[in-house]
Amino acid sequence: MKGLIINKMRSDYFTNMSEVFNLLPEEELNFMWLISNYECNIYPSEQIPFDKDYVWMKGTELKEILNQKEIMFIWGNFTSYSSDTELKDVLKYRLPFADGNKDLWRKDIQLSNPLSNTELISWDGSVFLALSKNTSIIELLKNNYPDNEDLSRYNSDID
Repeated sequence: MKGLIINKMRSDYFTNMSEVFNLLPEEELNFMWLISNYECNIYPSEQIPFDKDYVWMKGTELKEILNQKEIMFIWGNFTSYSSDTELKDVLKYRLPFADGNKDLWRKDIQLSNPLSNTELISWDGSVFLALSKNTSIIELLKNNYPDNEDLSRYNSDID
């Protein structure tokens, strides 16, 4: 498990998820994505509405929606699952969340859901966290966002 804390995005604001999804490899975009605990500056469509606890959709569809409008995700968890994972199995676990989630700030980082592959988190419009079983996703983000720090190392400084 690898994790990053990213302190500066390319955009002038946190967190422009279209920027992130445009970097992801096709393999990751073909997964199913759960968006939970989200708060945005605008709610772009019925696919990502104001009043839902979560949204479940394929990554390619999500990328398309994110590229239609500039959406600032102040809070939000974007969690990927292999394409054969069923929503009913995902929902057996607590929905991933950022606000108040102390587990994100422990040295031994873990994904919020054991069935997931990657978790991308907008934290209070001020930092971006990335956790993944796939180290190439973390390396890709590290190479594209030079103002980053290993999340385990960062968390060991605050324990």
